[in-house]
Amino acid sequence: MAIFAISIFSSDPSTVAHTKTEDAKFADNKSETSKAATIQTTNQNKNVDALTSHQAEPMKATAETTFKAAKPGTTDKIPVKLVKAVDGDTAKFKYRGHTETFRFLLIDTPETKHPRVGKQPFGQEAANRTAELLQNATQIEVEFDVGQKQDKYRRYLGYIYVDGEMLNDILVREGLAKVGYVYPPNTRYLSQLEASQEEAKEAKRGIWSLNSALADEAIENDATLTTPSTADVTAKQSTTSIRTESKTSTTHSHAAPIVSLKSYPNCTTLHQDYPKGVPSDHPAYAAHLDRDKDLYACEVN
Repeated sequence: MAIFAISIFSSDPSTVAHTKTEDAKFADNKSETSKAATIQTTNQNKNVDALTSHQAEPMKATAETTFKAAKPGTTDKIPVKLVKAVDGDTAKFKYRGHTETFRFLLIDTPETKHPRVGKQPFGQEAANRTAELLQNATQIEVEFDVGQKQDKYRRYLGYIYVDGEMLNDILVREGLAKVGYVYPPNTRYLSQLEASQEEAKEAKRGIWSLNSALADEAIENDATLTTPSTADVTAKQSTTSIRTESKTSTTHSHAAPIVSLKSYPNCTTLHQDYPKGVPSDHPAYAAHLDRDKDLYACEVN
């Protein structure tokens, strides 16, 4: 009965039309609601994308900054701690958690313990000055150039700063070092150092207080530091003759030792032939004889 009544009621034309109208309105409302939801979702996604992009920019900038800071050859100054001043142009620093040897770029100081030329004029003064400046500095920094960071002896090559002032330049300006070992592209401060060298020459400071030709020789590995007299030349010729003859005869008791390829088990045996020790480029050098790892075996302090 109930179904029948509904059937009769629904059969009224006005009722059917009204129902259809209501259904259409419902469908329209549903469509509008769906569109609004879609627009809201789209806007939310845009906001998320914008926020993500906004957050990503600082991260990208930070990453780029970090990458640039890690590139070699920048003018960044890196703080280090002094371990030991080796000589006038070499020192050991605590760098990246390790003790590393640093060779000062673009300069050369007189020798203090070279196996052939021994101690040269102003060599000890240069070593003392370097030690003084490093030990008294409240801050030590190193700066690399655009080329290679290490030499063949695995020493780092850099400009050294003591409380903001370049140590390389101080030594040249005071006449305790000359411009040397110039290997492009590591030449960032070459002009500055050459100007300081000219200043030291004009003022006749340090090595430039000697005859200029001798000053040039004073810090070359094979240089002598006195003007050879006739007697000196004769003595050198005699020594050369003795060395040559000693290759085939052992009757010359004063012949100088001949460099050989023999190995030395310890510094005691090496000192018999080389009393002052040997540098790392010498045939007699061996790593086990270089206990402090300063690229100089069995040195005598």
